[in-house]
Amino acid sequence: MIRSVRPTVLLDEPLFGLEEYLRDFGWKTVKVDPGISDDQVVTLARNNSYIVVSPDRKLLSRCRLLGIEIVDVGFEALAKVVHESLENTLKAKRK
Repeated sequence: MIRSVRPTVLLDEPLFGLEEYLRDFGWKTVKVDPGISDDQVVTLARNNSYIVVSPDRKLLSRCRLLGIEIVDVGFEALAKVVHESLENTLKAKRK
């Protein structure tokens, strides 16, 4: 059986603290160095085939344009998660 290898997740500064949770789910994580420029993040991600996880829309847009995989955890993505949780809570109460 061939086991797929998960890529490493590169966490942007605002998400420090999330790495422990991702490791609990089996993800390998790397944190950016504090104060690193977006140029350096893009280069680091591209050179190492990292998936960039960030709320920074401009950084994510640059990564997307270069074909770097991203996960957007900005307010829009967070609002969707909160909305879906609230809807599920209401549905469960109606049963």
